Amino acid sequence: MRPIERDLLRFKEIVRGEVKKRAREFLTREELFGQVEGRLVSIPLPQLELPKIVYGEPLEEGLGLGGPGTESLGPGGHVPVAELELEEFLDLMGEALRLPRLRPKGEGEVTEEAFRYTTIARKGPRGLRHVRRTLKESLKRALITGEYRPEEPLLVPEREDLRYKAPKTKPRPHAQAVVLFALDVSGSMREEELRLVKTLSFWITLWIKRHFPRLERRYLLHDAEAWEVSEEEFFRAREGGGTRLSSALLLAEEILKPYPEAFYNRYLYHFSDGENWQGDTAVALEALRRLLPTLALYGYAQVQGPYGQGHFLEDLKEALGKEEGLAATEVRGKEDLPLALRRLLGG
Repeated sequence: MRPIERDLLRFKEIVRGEVKKRAREFLTREELFGQVEGRLVSIPLPQLELPKIVYGEPLEEGLGLGGPGTESLGPGGHVPVAELELEEFLDLMGEALRLPRLRPKGEGEVTEEAFRYTTIARKGPRGLRHVRRTLKESLKRALITGEYRPEEPLLVPEREDLRYKAPKTKPRPHAQAVVLFALDVSGSMREEELRLVKTLSFWITLWIKRHFPRLERRYLLHDAEAWEVSEEEFFRAREGGGTRLSSALLLAEEILKPYPEAFYNRYLYHFSDGENWQGDTAVALEALRRLLPTLALYGYAQVQGPYGQGHFLEDLKEALGKEEGLAATEVRGKEDLPLALRRLLGG
């Protein structure tokens, strides 16, 4: 291995180590939020700043040395950065946060044609000429016409002997997914709780898309009633009236109908502070009993509001805690995000 290749590998290891070490910090960096498909992610790197000693000046303690975890300025007063492809960055974050790998439930919808060179044609490009079949055809012709001589087994293929590899199309099932986010925007949800929801929704979307490139996203809001919104409106949501959790689940049933479970891995995530109208919890749990068998995962995150938390998380665990495909957790602040994200993804 050449020295430059060895140095490059070492540099990549430094970058990977920096991502893993600061995974919790990257989890809440809002500059990463938004549309990041196909872009590079910048990773600030620590750098040792060499001390400069000038004759006649007192030597100050710790002069010019960046301590552990510090980011010294590079040329031009900028923090040195390295750039990673989003996919590689996500894999490192997933490794650091121990996020689970997602596996398709079904084969998916047939959306692609796979080309395999499994047939033979009489015409084709020279690079696809099938030598063995060409010589076989030449031998057959020579035997039929009496030109073949065992003592001089020389075969000279003619135009009609030429054979070529040819592609044959075969439908290939392509795993795909749909994720639906439902957010409680009742009066008990504050800006801080909505920020936690935004963080979780962003990373959940990226992680699912890492496993299912064909991912569709739908968003809905609810207080006492539920309605579908755009992604931009979802993340601009502000507090409103009362709460009926069942309204979101009933609308989710309707929204997911065009995505049959045989062809889609269906994910539903619900964010609330758990406060619910009296008598509505039974309706919500009944809707979930119908939904759960059709979902790859139902994730419920209960955030702590200004008046504490409601009781829906307890009721949910008591009624459906042993059901497969249920991932429920509580989020009291930023410190809970890594564990909450792992649980909401089925880890």
